[in-house]
Amino acid sequence: MLEALGVSRRYGWRWALRDLSLSVSPGETIALLGKNGSGKTTLLKTFAGLLRPTEGAVRVNGEPISREAKGRIGLLSHDPMLYAGLTIRENLGYFARLFSVESGEIPARVDLLAETLGIVERLDEPVRVLSQGLRQRAALARALLHEPEVVLLDEPFAGLDPEASGRLENVVRALCEGRERIVAFTTHDLSKAFDMAGRIVVLAGGRLAYEENAENSSEEAVLAAFDESSGGSA
Repeated sequence: MLEALGVSRRYGWRWALRDLSLSVSPGETIALLGKNGSGKTTLLKTFAGLLRPTEGAVRVNGEPISREAKGRIGLLSHDPMLYAGLTIRENLGYFARLFSVESGEIPARVDLLAETLGIVERLDEPVRVLSQGLRQRAALARALLHEPEVVLLDEPFAGLDPEASGRLENVVRALCEGRERIVAFTTHDLSKAFDMAGRIVVLAGGRLAYEENAENSSEEAVLAAFDESSGGSA
C-alpha cells in the first residue's frame, strides 16, 4: 500500500500540494492528470521519497518511507538520471550496483531489460548520442533494474514518436500483469489514461479534484475537474 496522508508541500510561498490524501493498493495502476503546475510531479517525487512533505506523511505498507522502502520504488522522471558520457550498459551496471543488485545477476537483468525495451543494439553507445526516445527507454531500464514494487512514471510518453510510444506502452502494460505491483503515471493524453489505468486521479491547484475508476469516468468529468483549482500552484 502506498499512501499520502494529508500531504502538503510548499516551495517558498507557493503551495505545490495542499492537504492531499490518496492511497494506491498493490496491483493497481493509476493515471495522474492535471494542468501544468497542478502538483503531479511533486506528488510523484514525494511518493518516491525525494521530497519531504511540508505537512502530512507518505507511508509504504503503513510505515514512513525509509531507505529500505526507497529501494522498492522505481522512478522515471523528466531527468533521465543517466550519465551522458557513459554507455547505456555502463549506466545500467553502475545503477544496478547502487540498487544492491547481486553482481552475478546484473548482466542478465541488463540484457533482459534491453531486449524488452528494444535497446540491445544501442547498449554500448554513450547516452549523449541517443535520441530522446532511446534515452527514455534507457531511463526506464534504470528505474526497473531492481524489480521495484512501486513504479512511478512522470510523463513517460512525452516527446516520443508513435513507434517508441507504442513500445513503451507495451512495457508499462507488462509491468501491471502477473504481479502485485503499484504503477502510477502522469500524462496529458486522456486516451492513454483511460486505456491503461484502472483509476483516474485529477489534481488541480495541488489538491485532489477528482478520483474515480476509469470504467466509471468520462472525459467530460475529468476535464471539468481540471479547473477546480483552489488557489494552490507549483
